[in-house]
Amino acid sequence: MKLKLIMGYNKRRIVTEGTTSSDLCVYGMNYLFEKNLLNKNDIDALILVTQSPDYFMPPTSNIIQGKLNLKEDMVCMDINQGCSGYVIGLNQAFMLLEQEEINKVVLLNADTLSKKVSKYDRNNNPQIGDGAAITIVEKDISSSPIFSSVKVDGSGSDVLIIPAGGFKIPSTQETSILKKDDSGNLRSLNHLVMPE
Repeated sequence: MKLKLIMGYNKRRIVTEGTTSSDLCVYGMNYLFEKNLLNKNDIDALILVTQSPDYFMPPTSNIIQGKLNLKEDMVCMDINQGCSGYVIGLNQAFMLLEQEEINKVVLLNADTLSKKVSKYDRNNNPQIGDGAAITIVEKDISSSPIFSSVKVDGSGSDVLIIPAGGFKIPSTQETSILKKDDSGNLRSLNHLVMPE
């Protein structure tokens, strides 16, 4: 009840063990294909915005392209963004549509970040859920101009971070040790941190 009062919701979605961002996207895309809402052969580009890729390599967008058996003559790209990811992905989709051979772009936003949040973190755990969204962006014959502006401030990069697990600080036994912060939250360096 406190979550609903403070944050405006009383539940969040968490994926089952083993479910990845690509699984969510493939499920959603297959739904669109089965309902004849999207034709596989019309897709010229696939953009995935995620901070929880299936692997470091290969790109998860390539995995999705392969699982869906999409045509090979297409652009696939991953964008590592969180909160601003949808806008950045949409901006990229519009830029791709400037290419003569690209008429339809599928923008996928998916994350399974609940796996990277300590269940003992009362600050961050209630805020992080899992899910995916699919947006189809296509050329408009009226060729109306699209204006976009994106601003970035990387000086606060430590405000929302998973300290360990990348190449700067690889995950080890030591980085998985739970430590208590000043507010009583338990988390390791392998967990997402968003200070209060």
